[in-house]
Amino acid sequence: MTDPKTPAPGGRPRYTLADVRGSVHSIDSWWTRYFIDPVAVRLTWVFANFTRVSPNTITLMTLPLIFVSAFFFFKGTRTDLIIGAIVYEFNFALDCVDGKLARMTRQTSKLGAFSDLYLDSWNVVINLSALVWGRYMQTGAIDLVIVAWAYLALHLLSLLMKYVGQDTLGRDFKKRFYAAGDNAADTGLFGRIRHSFARRGLNIVLFTTVEGEAVVFFFGPLTGYVFEAVAAATLLVFVFFILKSILYLRSCGRADRRP
Repeated sequence: MTDPKTPAPGGRPRYTLADVRGSVHSIDSWWTRYFIDPVAVRLTWVFANFTRVSPNTITLMTLPLIFVSAFFFFKGTRTDLIIGAIVYEFNFALDCVDGKLARMTRQTSKLGAFSDLYLDSWNVVINLSALVWGRYMQTGAIDLVIVAWAYLALHLLSLLMKYVGQDTLGRDFKKRFYAAGDNAADTGLFGRIRHSFARRGLNIVLFTTVEGEAVVFFFGPLTGYVFEAVAAATLLVFVFFILKSILYLRSCGRADRRP
């Protein structure tokens, strides 16, 4: 990777797309890997080479977009829902840019990590509230409100488990949790599947909070099936939350048995 402190000769861009791809998480969700990163990598390249914007500034840039998407979700017309969905996913792409830019330019910070998590959480709460409230004002149906509360609880529990796992197993727990080195004892079918996913940089838990947000805030509004999307996301997040809990318990048990 190019040294961020040394200007590139001849005024050429300091960072290449290969440099940016080197800052991508080694293990990530399939939605991020295949649909968001192709956009986020190129946005990161632009920010790194043609602006002086810091990663923390990009994090702050996501704040107004939270309210823009929430505004369209609350209005709730067919067109508004589509616009809200597009703005929400573009905001997610920007959310991926700040981390990539920070890692690539060696500007990672505790403030940046906390701000990113803080705004991510408010993003879900504000946009889910706007989406559900808007639909309730139009239809008066209470079923979406109930399902949305269940989805939000599972979403926040999943995030809590992620950071408890990080605190228990270490900051690089994702790499050790999913990569072959931590799972050498897995010689069965499940172990081979998990290793295959790890080689492709994919999370074996196929439906994470990222995919949940994609279903609730992108596919639901895009298709107009908001209730069905929230209900499906709630069910899938719950199923894979149980799976992840089992995997975390196994990893913690293995960590305890290590000399």
